[in-house]
Amino acid sequence: MNSNRRIFFYRGGSQGKPPVYFLPLAIIIGLVIFALLAVFGLVIGIAIGIAVIVFGAARFISSFGKKKKVHTATRENGRTTIILDTEDYEVIEKKKGS
Repeated sequence: MNSNRRIFFYRGGSQGKPPVYFLPLAIIIGLVIFALLAVFGLVIGIAIGIAVIVFGAARFISSFGKKKKVHTATRENGRTTIILDTEDYEVIEKKKGS
């Protein structure tokens, strides 16, 4: 018997190490994708910021035309009673039988 055994492995051209240009290409593609996502995130952030500012300004401006209603509140025996004006409520009469 032969006591000197040798095993040889064949590595073909498509297996093994990746080509030399693969790592720089992957880095460049990764940076381009990161830059695109950053730009889209910035645009979306600016749009949301503008929408919040416009909504806040519209809410602030619309509050000028309205009168603030003043209600009187009285405390009796530990209970608070709020007295409303006649313009602050509406009486709905319920029909009998319904």
